[in-house]
Amino acid sequence: MQDQHVDEPVRVALGRSGNTIYKVERVAQAADILMNRWPAKTGRYHVAARKACLGVLEGLKEAHYARAAFVNAAIEAVFWLNSTDRVERPPLSIAILLALT
Repeated sequence: MQDQHVDEPVRVALGRSGNTIYKVERVAQAADILMNRWPAKTGRYHVAARKACLGVLEGLKEAHYARAAFVNAAIEAVFWLNSTDRVERPPLSIAILLALT
């Protein structure tokens, strides 16, 4: 297993009221959240993020792919947090740009 740090941490709000905030700094942490703590019904970005994280952990991909996929999954499920710790859905153009990084 090749756990890697992501370039910039991603913050997500999970739990019944979005009251549990995770600061995701490593790919293994993102994979754990996606597989064991994700409270929403899975969508296509969630599935893609799981695959991207596993690819990094298997040494097949680089961490920035997993980060971008994790961000898209959080946007899809509306768990993304902005800098003031409020749940926010970024404009679609930002989501597309994050997917390309």
